[in-house]
Amino acid sequence: MSEITLTTTADGLVLVHGEDLLGRYRVSDDSITPVNTPKPYFHPLHTLGGAQITDFAPDDHPWHHGLQFAFPRVGAHNLWGGGTYFGPERGYVVVDDQGRIDHDTWSDVDESAGTFAHRLSWVGHDGQPLLSELRRHRIHTVTTGAAAGWMMHLDTTLTNATGEDLPLETPAQRGRDDGGYGGWFLRLADGFAAENASADGQEVTESGAHADTFVFDGRTARGEPVTIGMHYGPDTSPGARAWLHRFEPFPLAGFAVAYDEGLVVPAGGELRFSHRLACFDGVISHADITALLRG
Repeated sequence: MSEITLTTTADGLVLVHGEDLLGRYRVSDDSITPVNTPKPYFHPLHTLGGAQITDFAPDDHPWHHGLQFAFPRVGAHNLWGGGTYFGPERGYVVVDDQGRIDHDTWSDVDESAGTFAHRLSWVGHDGQPLLSELRRHRIHTVTTGAAAGWMMHLDTTLTNATGEDLPLETPAQRGRDDGGYGGWFLRLADGFAAENASADGQEVTESGAHADTFVFDGRTARGEPVTIGMHYGPDTSPGARAWLHRFEPFPLAGFAVAYDEGLVVPAGGELRFSHRLACFDGVISHADITALLRG
């Protein structure tokens, strides 16, 4: 089975499996307006069989950018995009508090091994430095039983650049029910319809499950069956081991490390996150996907 290779471009990386486009990682995109928080993202992303699993800047949430890593609140700044949540009475209000996440430099790109790392700066609304980040990704093919797919690793370190304790928070901390989104986040392709979801092997129907592993299957708008798994690890990550998902009226799923309580990057300190994501064509046993992700 062909491995996944990378090609460096002026605005990011192209991911290729054999002769087929698997996806793109964009580190700059002038089409993203300041209110939608410019940030690096994967889009499009496809299965090995060619089914597209990501959406970019949909009309309902134009700050949702494929597969992205960001937080709604970094100190007093919105590093997610769109409106800021001010509590149950006011709801979301668009104010001038959005920052951006900038690519600074590649620190390592191994095009043949499917691995890359880069340094980024999380910048506040008025240009003040908030966080420096060293983000590492690896993407490679995997198999479970007779099924072939790919797995992506995210290992990233956020370092406080402010000299003071820096909160990372979500609308959940301001009273929004099931509002703990933030972190590694997947906006699924328009029309994706989920059919089954499980957390550590147990069926779930409500968002907010606490578990090490979350797996769901469904069909794209073209009827292509797809199974996707997410896992906290292999290293430890701070915060909750929770999962936020919505499949109606629009589909998304993400790691929810601040689902219950916010996090703090201490003055002079750092937080490290380690996650995995796997994607397969077809409806694959959730038990098999869970075992693969935990392996």
